[in-house]
Amino acid sequence: MPLSQEHKNRSRKKILDSAVELFSAKGFNNVSIDDVMNNAKMTRGAFYAHFSSKSVLYKESILNAAINTKLAKEKPDNLENQEWINRLLERYLSSDHVNLKSTPCPIVFLSIDTAVSEPDVKEAYTATFKNMNKGIYDFTKSYSTCSENQILAVTAMMVGGVSIARALNDETTKNKLLKSCREVAKQILDGA
Repeated sequence: MPLSQEHKNRSRKKILDSAVELFSAKGFNNVSIDDVMNNAKMTRGAFYAHFSSKSVLYKESILNAAINTKLAKEKPDNLENQEWINRLLERYLSSDHVNLKSTPCPIVFLSIDTAVSEPDVKEAYTATFKNMNKGIYDFTKSYSTCSENQILAVTAMMVGGVSIARALNDETTKNKLLKSCREVAKQILDGA
């Protein structure tokens, strides 16, 4: 009896979630298909029912992480745009995000690998970055006179802040860096 489409979709999501978790923590080169499938508690054969290669999985995991990140969920109706952006900055530039306690932003956690990846992986990464930047710009233009270039700089500071914080082993410096990025981003976005 063939598997239902719902079962196939759940299996695919399980593999993608496993890939995001492992690629974010270890990078593309340090994760095998077997690692992904063992982490998902599935067989290697199931992998090929959904993906033709590890590179295709990587590309799809970037898109999956972008869609499913808890950091960029839709704005609640009861929040003004400025309050929503401030909350986004607080969550994005946080120790929890740095330490992978929330769904990681693929722009941060997969940037080094993507820089040396195949063109279709770079295309997925670029689209995700552009969407992040556009989302921030769309919310802030309702309360700020920031230019698109300033928003681009804020987005880069957010990504860079989290990337650098991940590499630091001094919690005090890490927390100061994240706080500094939040404060400067808010100043720019508030038009100060």
